[in-house]
Amino acid sequence: MIKGIGIDIIEINRITLGIERKVLSKKELELFEKFSGENRKKEFIAGRFSVKESLIKAFGTFIPYKEITILNDEKGKPYFDEETILYLKEKFGNYKVHLSISHERNYAVSLVVLED
Repeated sequence: MIKGIGIDIIEINRITLGIERKVLSKKELELFEKFSGENRKKEFIAGRFSVKESLIKAFGTFIPYKEITILNDEKGKPYFDEETILYLKEKFGNYKVHLSISHERNYAVSLVVLED
């Protein structure tokens, strides 16, 4: 049964470098530092920020951005890391959390669905 849905869209060119220290977790910052181009870095921040906002909307309450880590599997599919899942279970209970991120031209959009 669906318990919550969150969606968010962000205009990538509104992202300024420097905000990554406020938005990204330690693991995400490690990935971020590997990117060389400014546009790719902004796209990465925007996507992660969008997912975190979607997650907050799905639960209906604020969650510190740095407590949430989104990684990608070997095929590129985004997922919340195990530490994030444990944090969410401890704080909100046992939910299955689905997510999707998409980037298109100047926008990053995400969707989070909470399932009981």
